[in-house]
Amino acid sequence: MAVWRQTVSSRERFLLVILSGIFLFQCLVFAWGFHACTKSPQLCPDIGQRYETTFQSMTAAVIGLLAGSAMNRNE
Repeated sequence: MAVWRQTVSSRERFLLVILSGIFLFQCLVFAWGFHACTKSPQLCPDIGQRYETTFQSMTAAVIGLLAGSAMNRNE
């Protein structure tokens, strides 16, 4: 654990927590959506595409912030 704290700044730790929060939120939303779609399939015919698009954009934003943070630290 001590090595982790030495190599990762507090900003990067915060962004990693946000990234894990995104994963958790997306899992919950997908589970709820899948459950709702099993009860009424005509409500959401393309839930997979919607999930993929939302997940990609949220994850890309946080990974971009992590990369930018790492680049600033190396300068």
